[in-house]
Amino acid sequence: MEDLDLTPRRFSLYPIEKDQWSFRRGDGTDVDPNSVVPFEIGEGAFVEDVSGQFRADEFEIYNEQIGIRRIQPLKRIKYALVHRFPSYGRDIETGKLLLETELTFKSRKLVYELAACLRLIRPVSQYAQFCEGRITDDGRFYDVAFNTPLEDVFAPINQRQFRVRKEDLVALRTYAPLFRKAMSGPYWKFRMAAQMHEAGHFQNTEWKARYFLWTAALESLYTTQTREHMGSFVAKERIKYLLGADTPVYPPGDLLSFVPDPRLTVADVLDDIYCLRNNIAHGDKVPDYYAEHEGRPDFEGDKLTRMDTLMEAISFLVRYSLLTIMGGALLEHFKDAASSEAYFGRLGLTKTMLGKRTKKPCP
Repeated sequence: MEDLDLTPRRFSLYPIEKDQWSFRRGDGTDVDPNSVVPFEIGEGAFVEDVSGQFRADEFEIYNEQIGIRRIQPLKRIKYALVHRFPSYGRDIETGKLLLETELTFKSRKLVYELAACLRLIRPVSQYAQFCEGRITDDGRFYDVAFNTPLEDVFAPINQRQFRVRKEDLVALRTYAPLFRKAMSGPYWKFRMAAQMHEAGHFQNTEWKARYFLWTAALESLYTTQTREHMGSFVAKERIKYLLGADTPVYPPGDLLSFVPDPRLTVADVLDDIYCLRNNIAHGDKVPDYYAEHEGRPDFEGDKLTRMDTLMEAISFLVRYSLLTIMGGALLEHFKDAASSEAYFGRLGLTKTMLGKRTKKPCP
């Protein structure tokens, strides 16, 4: 087999913006960023400081096309998920020669999936998006192509203060191969839920659309189209089983230290989440209750609306469900309707086996 030049000539990159990092220990003292990055994730991908890799004027030519304001997130890229690769290589398993087009596709897929997996672990406000380009002989990035940065990002309120921490990168290294396996295999229920979570994260124009995408993710995981396995009651009981009814929806670090912990659990929020979901799904007027009723406390005595609180809660339910499935080696049960029905049937979590219940009235 001939020798191949495996010098990295191209890169794929997904930004983690500078102000989305937290280099602090639990006691509030600073951590040297250089002790955290570069951080190897796997498959040749790293989280690293790329601020010195771009030419100072790399993005200036786009000022007139998309505007100076929208170029700013690109100019301030500092930390990022990065994958470098050569112009050609060989497939490890088959020995087939892979040209640049194929390697580029594989690299894009890797970086996109790592970014989506990190969003399950620690979602942050995302303005700058995927970038790719070429690498000079001295290792710098040039000829950069990019997805246009988002102009407005409206994450659930508690996530607006989220920062990527070292423990999140450690978790990403653990979950990444599991997530990659799921997204490339016949795990259709898991894949649909992951795609709905990703789509909801970037839905920045209409809160109902985001909310419906995330409830669709829950339906994908916990129900099927068979009578014994459909309906909100069945879904809620399965969610409580998989995640734990008493599991807090605000784990440590999900609220600022000076914000009171409402101590809401999975069981506390499920009824309202599904009531609101049904109003949206069936075209009913959303009751004023969700905008006027007080939700969790915020700082300085303020309180969120019930609607905002439920948006935070459903984000947790979707993300924690997907992480629990991966971490609990449960992927085989979330391939399709048959595998899901067999799994939950063995657990007695079907409409008949759950028996009669008292339905809580919706607001």
